[in-house]
Amino acid sequence: QRQMCIRDSVYVDEEALTLEDPQTGETVSSLLLLSYSMTFQRRSVGLAYIYGAGTLKKYRARGYMSQLVREALREASDRGDTFAALIPAGEALRRYYRRFGFATVFYSRPERYTSIHRFPVTGAYTELADNSPTLYGAFERMMAARPCCVQHSRAQFLTLMDDARLSGYGFAAVADAVTGEPAAMVWAAPETASSALRVKELLADTPDAANAALTALQRRLPDRPLTLMTQPSDAWPGGGLIAGGMARIINAESALRAIAENNRSTRLTVRLTDPILPENNGLYTLDHGTLTIADADTGTAKIDLDVTPEVLTSLLFSSAPIAAVTGLPACRPRMTLMLD
Repeated sequence: QRQMCIRDSVYVDEEALTLEDPQTGETVSSLLLLSYSMTFQRRSVGLAYIYGAGTLKKYRARGYMSQLVREALREASDRGDTFAALIPAGEALRRYYRRFGFATVFYSRPERYTSIHRFPVTGAYTELADNSPTLYGAFERMMAARPCCVQHSRAQFLTLMDDARLSGYGFAAVADAVTGEPAAMVWAAPETASSALRVKELLADTPDAANAALTALQRRLPDRPLTLMTQPSDAWPGGGLIAGGMARIINAESALRAIAENNRSTRLTVRLTDPILPENNGLYTLDHGTLTIADADTGTAKIDLDVTPEVLTSLLFSSAPIAAVTGLPACRPRMTLMLD
């Protein structure tokens, strides 16, 4: 019954795209184009999340999914989304989605702790049930504080909580013992090949509250190593990053206008060539807070960056050192707790 509830809360007719075989009329390929929002350059922009893409086995390698992905990108553009995102199931699919302009931009850095590691707590906290009505307000507040992050509506939050219960995820939340307000929450999933827990998300008002949530998680699921999937930082040099989701720019004008207005010292011209969404083709000039758009083949313009959707998306969601080289302001994005 709960599984049916999750399907009902995720599936919406208007967000389902399908293709039929022209000879048999059978539905052979489908995906969901779910509507999310994302904080980007101090704005909330639309993000289309491609989920559950698949083709019947006997109809594969006939171009059905390629056609459907192109239709999904067109639909995302028509409904006004600025970006699209997805989480590929493997490296072969990661290469496949690059054909459509997607770039791997969501990364995480693992922090590993042994099963005997303890997280010191100095404050006083109480544990919260996973169905506490106070959780979403705190979740929304903590997520909104992130500068470049995919957000979840209340309905999407309730769905991910149901999914966490069904999937065997560990979840813990703590509240300040004095105010009763939620102070931290953590989601963890069992590793497939070991007894370790992978902490997929940790939200907290303070480091002490974060330790309290991790301690509560250890009480619920004791004697397990923990791997925290943390957000990469430019302050941490070196590799060790794990590739996650991919993204693609859908509305170049929306994204670049947000950058121009939020970075008024930026001056550069970008030529974008988009073979799937031709309305993105053009010369975009960012000049002291304004954005002007000209035809892509304007011969007199000085072009600073000549890019495809994949490259532009990579640059928009890159590190500060890369942004310093290209001149295009960037931010490291975060996308967690998605259905995948």
